[in-house]
Amino acid sequence: MIALPLALALALAGIDTPARNRPRAPAAREEAAPSSDMSDAEVAQRVRTYLGAIDVPVSADRWRALGPRAVPILAGIAKDSQELPSRRAKALGALSILGGTSAQQTVLDVARNEAAPFAVRASAIEGAGRLVAAKDLARELKPVLEGAADAPVRAVAAETLARRAPRSACSAVRAQAAREGAGHRASFGRALERCGQAAP
Repeated sequence: MIALPLALALALAGIDTPARNRPRAPAAREEAAPSSDMSDAEVAQRVRTYLGAIDVPVSADRWRALGPRAVPILAGIAKDSQELPSRRAKALGALSILGGTSAQQTVLDVARNEAAPFAVRASAIEGAGRLVAAKDLARELKPVLEGAADAPVRAVAAETLARRAPRSACSAVRAQAAREGAGHRASFGRALERCGQAAP
């Protein structure tokens, strides 16, 4: 099943997954300051601090407070093969929060990058699900769904499409699942369940 790898990728990206009866971790001690109150160097330093956070999650509001000046910094980290996969995944998660044309393009580029580690690509694919309009998502992720070399990556694309754009993507998800070998088909279970619940 793809649930564990996807949950791991989201955790590496610093994005909370829904959970019941789980106490939330305390907010980061550092108060979010508006980007206009910070110099470029301070924005860059805040990005590095947030990406280095381990035990305390960084809220979406804190990333948004950094503003568009954080985007090129995060994009550079997300695309840098010398960076740790966990930092790249977190940077992609932050880009999916900040949004904008440059952030979206970076997320899609990494999602399609066969050289990127699984956790990095999975974070990018999930980020694309948040950034790209549902009507366009199937077009953008179908090449990953059908052409990614690794089955777990294809399965993450399938689940993201089934969750975010079921009406336009479920036919492609079902077709890809049918093409998968017996050893990989089970990874598409959650996506197929979602598509089974989607209105035709």
